[in-house]
Amino acid sequence: MTDITQIGLARDEKHVYHWNGGEALPSVTTILGVVDKSGPLIGWAKRITAEAAVDHRAQIEDWVGIGGRDGAVQFLTKAATVQRDRAANAGSEVHAFAEAIARGQDVEVPDELMPFVTAYRGFLNDFQPKFLAAEEMVCSLKHQYAGTLDAICVIANETWMLDYKTSKGVYPETALQLAAYGRAEFIGKPGTPQKFRIPPIDQYGVLHLRPEGFELVPYTVTPETFRAFLAARLLHGWREGEGKGVIGQAIGPQLLKFQAPAKEIA
Repeated sequence: MTDITQIGLARDEKHVYHWNGGEALPSVTTILGVVDKSGPLIGWAKRITAEAAVDHRAQIEDWVGIGGRDGAVQFLTKAATVQRDRAANAGSEVHAFAEAIARGQDVEVPDELMPFVTAYRGFLNDFQPKFLAAEEMVCSLKHQYAGTLDAICVIANETWMLDYKTSKGVYPETALQLAAYGRAEFIGKPGTPQKFRIPPIDQYGVLHLRPEGFELVPYTVTPETFRAFLAARLLHGWREGEGKGVIGQAIGPQLLKFQAPAKEIA
């Protein structure tokens, strides 16, 4: 009997994809992890850490007493990690609500996410998009990657591929993500070997959702943009393959293991 879980395009909880039970296909977002996007994040993390130090200045002495200097530092730096994870989780939930609304489903939205969903409904009301795809998995067997696009819709007689972002800003690297989705070979679904066509895309963009409203931001995606993504795919493959074995065993005395005694001057 055929195992239906081995048919079609499937994704596991770690966002690793498989086509018909074949070899693992890294996700677009995993591949783009090789692109340095730390510039804005470093400044953000510095600010969050400083704010935590000011907000909890009365407790810092107690933290030092409990965990020492290093323990107090860990308490403060953890503030940025907690906020980052909270923002990521909120973004995932907003994506899920947007998908459900695009499919005509009723949703119950928690109060803390309602401003984002209200912004999304504002986009629907103002632009009246006709959805051709929502949260669909796409695949390129030729270039060995897969991913999940947010939406393809028709706006004013143009077919747009959209990526939803809930971060404070929008960034150039998203063009690489859009290029990868737009240049994938097909849409795939679990349980069926059928390859569904990706419609020709006229325009790419980011739907930027924030508590205060939304922006529809057009992106320029060219063949050169896709070549840049493929360069990231190549680097990711090197890191996961050859790159893990390029460092050999050290030859000679180990560094920092001991300090040679100073020689006396005669």
